[in-house]
Amino acid sequence: MKQAAQNPDLPWPLNQNTELIGLISSISGEHKKTVTSKLLQEEKCLGWNVRTELKKSQLTPHTWSEGLIQFYATTNAFLYETSVWNRRPLKQEIRNWICDYLKSSFPQPLKILAFGDGLGFDSLQWSSTNHDVTYFEVSADCISYAQQVFQNNSAEINMIQSLAELEPDSFDVIICLDVLEHVPEPSEILADFTKWLKVDGLLIANSPFFLVHPNYSTHLKSNQKFSGCLKLYTQLGFQPVCSRLFWDPIVLKNTRDTSIKPKIPWGVRLGGRLLASGRGNAGKIHSYIARLKSRGESHWVDDLNQLLALEEAGSLE
Repeated sequence: MKQAAQNPDLPWPLNQNTELIGLISSISGEHKKTVTSKLLQEEKCLGWNVRTELKKSQLTPHTWSEGLIQFYATTNAFLYETSVWNRRPLKQEIRNWICDYLKSSFPQPLKILAFGDGLGFDSLQWSSTNHDVTYFEVSADCISYAQQVFQNNSAEINMIQSLAELEPDSFDVIICLDVLEHVPEPSEILADFTKWLKVDGLLIANSPFFLVHPNYSTHLKSNQKFSGCLKLYTQLGFQPVCSRLFWDPIVLKNTRDTSIKPKIPWGVRLGGRLLASGRGNAGKIHSYIARLKSRGESHWVDDLNQLLALEEAGSLE
């Protein structure tokens, strides 16, 4: 047997399939062979597990319902999707961009809220650069996973289980990645952010509203209208500061003053126009480009195939 695939630049357990399989198995209660098979499907097609489980639940893709709340609370499919997504080069690139931006803009450690951080890898990275990080997530399985991530990577991160624990004017920065496209009223969450952030604090968000595709079945069609829409933020007093081209992410300042006419940087303006063109049926091209950019590394698939073959042969426990 060749040496298992590893990536020393990734944190535990993303850096080795055997560790990742063991953690997901311990949380989900699924046999390691099942976990290996599901991880393999996820590496081949990001979103496969969520799409499959949503279909089993007889829920309509891209549509909000009370059943979707229950789905989020009970499914373990996001353990697979977000594990794989967090070791994709694009996600690492987004995290590194944020770290570089914070480092170049602020010499001192910041108080950061990682909102909806799922498995905790964003919190882990902000903590590793000496920021004071608070983690919030609603999924019990994801919280259990994140606890192990923090423990095994020797990270001291404040984990909260209720938004009632958050006080006004508490944070210098709120980082919210890949969350708003899933919720029925993004503006309600953004309004809360304006309260928890200090005046002139920053919101850093990545929200691929345009990405309404079968592989991303919990992205809401009703939110596609917000793709490239600055008004979603400026109507609450958020003013654009800068962004990557496709707003992955965008940085906004919390002014709390809705009367200010925003001075939109040219890069943000260009990105907004590109994203706005991805609304409706035109989003098919944008989705195709996004899926190309989100591709994984083939060595993970090769390694999972080998592990699965060994498990089927009874060579691994």
